[in-house]
Amino acid sequence: MNDEYMEAWFSRVEPVLGAALERRDVHTSTHCGRVGRLALAFAGDLGLAGEELLVLDVAARFHDVGKIGVPDAILHKQGALNDAEWEIMKGHSLHGEHIVRMDPGLPFGDEIALAVRHHHEHYDGTGYPDGLRGHAIPLPSRVLSVIDSYDAIRKRRAYHAAHSHESTVAILAGERGTKHDPQILDAFLSHDRHWFDRPGVSG
Repeated sequence: MNDEYMEAWFSRVEPVLGAALERRDVHTSTHCGRVGRLALAFAGDLGLAGEELLVLDVAARFHDVGKIGVPDAILHKQGALNDAEWEIMKGHSLHGEHIVRMDPGLPFGDEIALAVRHHHEHYDGTGYPDGLRGHAIPLPSRVLSVIDSYDAIRKRRAYHAAHSHESTVAILAGERGTKHDPQILDAFLSHDRHWFDRPGVSG
């Protein structure tokens, strides 16, 4: 890895990409920020370090960057999406992969791009865009699936009210082995309420 390149990317490219996402949709930007902080806090439980940690860190903070390519009428719709709109929304994971791949020199760019592409795959193979199952889903994507879901459920959306931590945990527990990797989910939910709500993580 070229350390000078990494420093340049994190000091220049990343802030620009983050600013573009924030300008496009502040809700998505703040969601990505919270997911990124939770991912870093959780990574130690999984023993992630070095390359694996970097891939998870970058992918978490930009997992929804592809929503830049979703039309306003769908991205900002108040209420549930219809089937056609949902198909367009699901394309954000592919848009995100494409955006990451626009920098061919990004260290571990392929791993980051794939983590972004597959963060909506389900452990039982019912997710998108490729219907991957189990450990065929990249590890960072399996981690992001859990954390992304937790944050999305906890926060108010156009189509649902905010849930309590306890309600969110119950919902996630019901998705064990179907949507989420059981081992990753169990490790995530082993933390008490204070771990999730401490300053600098929940944001």
